[in-house]
Amino acid sequence: MTAAATLISGPARVDSSPRALARRLQPGDVAIVDALDLDKGAAAALAERRPVAVVNAQSCISGRLPTTGALVLLEAGIPVVESAGPAALAIRDGAAVTVEGGTISAGGGSSLEGTRLTLETVTARVRAADEDLHVHVASFTATALDLLDQDADLLLDGIGLPELRLPIEGRPVVVVTSRFTGSDEVLARFARERRPIVIGVGEGADAARAAGLNPRIVLGDVDGVSEDALRRASQVVVHDGEGRDAGRARALAIGLTHDWCEAGLASEDVALLAAHAAGASVVILAGAREGLLEYVSDRSTAGAGALLSRLVASGSVVDASVLGAVYRHRYSAVMSWGAFGLALGALLLAAWGTAEGHDAIESAWTWLADTLGGGR
Repeated sequence: MTAAATLISGPARVDSSPRALARRLQPGDVAIVDALDLDKGAAAALAERRPVAVVNAQSCISGRLPTTGALVLLEAGIPVVESAGPAALAIRDGAAVTVEGGTISAGGGSSLEGTRLTLETVTARVRAADEDLHVHVASFTATALDLLDQDADLLLDGIGLPELRLPIEGRPVVVVTSRFTGSDEVLARFARERRPIVIGVGEGADAARAAGLNPRIVLGDVDGVSEDALRRASQVVVHDGEGRDAGRARALAIGLTHDWCEAGLASEDVALLAAHAAGASVVILAGAREGLLEYVSDRSTAGAGALLSRLVASGSVVDASVLGAVYRHRYSAVMSWGAFGLALGALLLAAWGTAEGHDAIESAWTWLADTLGGGR
């Protein structure tokens, strides 16, 4: 039996969003996603959870862009089946699934046929797509210029941004997007020590809470955000760059006090610009896009808007992924003096155990007593 025909089985975990799925994926699961041109960051989030296989309803690399998500999974030893079709998303979450070659079977139902990927075929497709990348970059640049002309007041002057009511000026802010997987120990330590204001963008609010962060501001489409996260927030700003009303309807239905923002940018970009405009000392993006390709691969204007927002706020923005390289643990005065006291005590105890040290300590104590006594 060849490697491609090896039988793989496990419980299905289904979500159209790879990043959202990664937050609840467990080792041994079969991940089923719906991602045209699976990007590197989303694939890395899946790979970290160690599923036994990843099934994509769409093509992992269509040839439109040299996306390397499939390579990330394959190099991690995780089998990948692509183009399984929309019926893959109808598989019941938790159902027993078997994958053999490109065939996916679930619970005695009809089988689905996809394409089992190999390193050789994916590498060749990435190489071919890379040759046409300059065309997509040119198109992306034109889109960015159009967006800058259309939303100059918002991007350059902050007109239309929501007013954040918490005192932000001079304080660090962490913006947590829905792409955040919650596995960042450096960010968690930074949050404990520096007490930043955390902004959860849409479902990123729940991702932040799962990571031990406390999102005091929730901004974005709140339709998929837990009511607990919404109730615990000091401010909720309902926003949907595409103009949908589901989030606002949810807020009204549960009687949630909220603000409203009509900006046309994506919610994570609105959060970034609002924090920057409010005077944040630093804005840390948790779940940011990784590299130019992730911006270019977004077929809507969202990628262009994200890049422009990063440029506008560039003086205060840091990706959480590089926080470990620029942030150093800060020890409190109590901890520093405590460590000094312990070291001094250990030194005195060691000296007391020797004749010379014993005599020196007694002499020092006598001198100190005479000095203090003489000053009465």
